[in-house]
Amino acid sequence: MSNSAQAPKRFPALTVPHFRLYAAGSLLSMVGDNIEHVIGYWVIWELTQSPFWLGYAVVAHWLPFTLFSFHSGSLADRFDCRWLIHVSQALYVFTSFGWGFLYLNGELQIWHMAVLLVIHGVAGLIFTPSSMLIIHEMVGADKLVSAVGLNATLRPLSTTIGPAIGGLLMATIGPGWSFIANTLVYVPLSVAMMVFRYRGSSISKRSEGEWTFIRQGLETVRQNATIIGLLGVVAASSFLLGNAFQALLPAFAQRLGASATGYSILLSANGFGAIVGGLLLSSAGARRLRPVVVTVGALTWSVLLIGFSLSSSYWPSLVLLALVGAAQVVFVSMAQSIVQAWAPQAVRGRVIGLYNFAAMGPRALSGFVMGSLATVLGPPNALLLVAGIIGVLILVASMVNRGLWELEMKNEAPPECRGAVAATGS
Repeated sequence: MSNSAQAPKRFPALTVPHFRLYAAGSLLSMVGDNIEHVIGYWVIWELTQSPFWLGYAVVAHWLPFTLFSFHSGSLADRFDCRWLIHVSQALYVFTSFGWGFLYLNGELQIWHMAVLLVIHGVAGLIFTPSSMLIIHEMVGADKLVSAVGLNATLRPLSTTIGPAIGGLLMATIGPGWSFIANTLVYVPLSVAMMVFRYRGSSISKRSEGEWTFIRQGLETVRQNATIIGLLGVVAASSFLLGNAFQALLPAFAQRLGASATGYSILLSANGFGAIVGGLLLSSAGARRLRPVVVTVGALTWSVLLIGFSLSSSYWPSLVLLALVGAAQVVFVSMAQSIVQAWAPQAVRGRVIGLYNFAAMGPRALSGFVMGSLATVLGPPNALLLVAGIIGVLILVASMVNRGLWELEMKNEAPPECRGAVAATGS
């Protein structure tokens, strides 16, 4: 059989035309998200020269995930996800325009930045569970794992493209007009959602009380030891660090003697490594659900971050950031794929909301931790300390979940997950 004939088996989700259209629009939206991040972090550093405010930017952006992830999953289970995605894109447009308008008029202040980052975070909060339910309805159970893996690869791809475009825009038209131009990037996905027939939600359950609805999802997770173990690993890495080190990259770039262009290349290298990691994971059999990959990938990620914190030369730092991105996408993509595939359909949105809380909610606190530690110890020492702690916690998690990994090494799903695995064809 030819390679071209085998390709659809490796990426079956791409055989669904609507998924290809959705993936293209979603990629553009994620690129816009990252363009705003790279310009926003640079503007904050330009105006304050303070690592504390870079850390606070992370807090303000991820705070909605800390407070409302459960509710966003409930919304996705209750309402038409197409309209929720429309709302998220409108909020993204509002924040980019707000940054640009205030900057061009010389009125941008710290509190403006904090509010805009919170609104931007709310947009991501609404978008994430809604998009996953839409994807599931688009591709069906047999192509779900493929779709989740490909969708997860879009994020690192956008973190490569977005910073590169953001750096180019800043160098040509300046930060203010770059923000304004970025509003156009969110339009294609909104247009695509107008023609899709998919809802992604369980509309019939809207009469139930909110907290009763949420508790059903929490009870489902409580009975699933596999998902609890995976959430523990993801939450540990997110609570202490998450992506807070990216917000501190302007300070690292200055330490390494890099210009604004060099700073954007550092961010792009991190995203490029994540793309490579995602492709390697897929080529090695990413359709199989391997919980042990989550632990090994997270531990490797922490070791590479230690190496980056100790590096004082630009090119070694660039390579280390690429490897950091590869390790991160491996363990995050596998964890998300398992949770998505093994969650019962009736409560999938709420389970995804809980995963978002574990993976993204603690990032608000990680921004405070990293910003404060970087202010006291300096960014390199702060990253060294936190990455070391994460490594120890992941080793502890491996010991606690040893029985789960032994089952996995025998190619057996835990008993509470076998029905869901069979349903997805994994």
